[in-house]
Amino acid sequence: MTLISKRYRYAVLLATFGGAVAWGPRANAQDPDSVQKVIGLNKKALAAYSSLDVEEAAKLLKQALELCGTQLPETHPMTARTHVHLGVVYVVGLKQREQGMEEFRKALRIDPTIKITKAMLNPEVQAAFSEASTDVLEGPKSAGSAPSAATPEPPAAQPAPPAQPAQPAQPAASSESAIAHTPVTAGVPGHPILIKAQVPASLAGERVALAYRPDGASDFVTREMDPFENSDWYQTELPAEATSGASVAYYILAQDAEGQVLAQNGTAAEPHIINLGGEGAGGGVSPGETTPEAGEEDGEEGEGLSLWFALAAGSGFGYHSGTPEANRTNDLAQNLKSSGISMSRLLQIAPEIGFFASDSLVLSLQGRIQVVTGASAVNGSQVAGNSSACRGGTCHPSNYALAGLAKVTWFVGEPRRVTPFLSLAAGAGQIRHVVNLPKQDLTGCPPNGCKDTVVGGPVLFGPGAGITIELSDSFLVAVSANALVGVPKVMANLDVNLGVVYVR
Repeated sequence: MTLISKRYRYAVLLATFGGAVAWGPRANAQDPDSVQKVIGLNKKALAAYSSLDVEEAAKLLKQALELCGTQLPETHPMTARTHVHLGVVYVVGLKQREQGMEEFRKALRIDPTIKITKAMLNPEVQAAFSEASTDVLEGPKSAGSAPSAATPEPPAAQPAPPAQPAQPAQPAASSESAIAHTPVTAGVPGHPILIKAQVPASLAGERVALAYRPDGASDFVTREMDPFENSDWYQTELPAEATSGASVAYYILAQDAEGQVLAQNGTAAEPHIINLGGEGAGGGVSPGETTPEAGEEDGEEGEGLSLWFALAAGSGFGYHSGTPEANRTNDLAQNLKSSGISMSRLLQIAPEIGFFASDSLVLSLQGRIQVVTGASAVNGSQVAGNSSACRGGTCHPSNYALAGLAKVTWFVGEPRRVTPFLSLAAGAGQIRHVVNLPKQDLTGCPPNGCKDTVVGGPVLFGPGAGITIELSDSFLVAVSANALVGVPKVMANLDVNLGVVYVR
């Protein structure tokens, strides 16, 4: 997901969370972790921008610049690259051209050779960046009277373009950058792949199409891309039948009403290639991709194991069917049976530790520590069937239940501020429900009636679902509902948990 590529990993102790927070402010200006944080924020911003959430993209890039200002040198390349990204968001997404140009100027003052990433280029961005570049390069001359003489010179250089239109190859070169699209490079065989692109309204195109060629095919097939409402973004999916081979080639083109190509991103001779067999695919900005400068450093970030720690608490209820634990028989030594809906009160605590097997899949081990309250002690000497078990004393129902589970968690879609997930767990242990027993024939019960426990297990398994809410790069809140079925002692239980997650 952005978010981040690697996210959501659980912890067993809350002390882990406190230690991680306390460490953060100590990073110094040369700390490579600070660079990685800036890269991570840029990646999230580009993912949000690709999903048309320009407000979120701008917010993330501003956070990255604040981090650059406190923990990186003023001339660090990632500071310049972040200014460029924010400039594109201002110019194209928020339609604030002057603010975008100011971001471009700041980037150029740090690195006069910096360029806009080709995938983010369109005529509107190119014009603003060129104007900002001219401002920066000619700014020092504005102190004298020479600037007014220098300014007319560019118009004088304009006559060169009129001579060029005679060559048909020239428009084709410029059309490459008119459609903004970050190529998708990896996908899952047999699954559709979402493709997004931004086509400026200035092209006045009547149709935007995706041309694709499955592995082994000789010709490209085209399908129309659907526009987003009130925007210049388009999207469609490569169908599942086109992704059954080792790769699939594609490019994007815009056409006029007569079918003439106005612009394209990729060509039939040099299409974009998606390698199939990877962990996922997305449109616009790929999950692991950003600018070339950020991508090189991000390669180091992907090395090693990405861990997830969490601690959750909650309560549950469900169906039980079994023999009460303290009151196994009544006064007549007849076996008792209890079944129905009841609570697993008071609460359960669920620590978890795991790692990311892929960008969206977590493998983990989870504990379930249940604190049981409300059951009644029974005077065993008064209950014929229990006197042996209680040895003439008092029978105390169990006040806890323990279980251990192996768990698989899958995050649905790209990582966002709120991300849904599904899970599946299996393991061994016990779950206890507190149940009410009839007063008749149970003289060992207290005056207000008998409350006993019924146990389920020891084999436990079941699905779960929930959402994570991102608080920061390292911390999340998780809300989940987890179903567990116990056999051979039958019980079906649903836990609702609230927890904190630490990503490392």
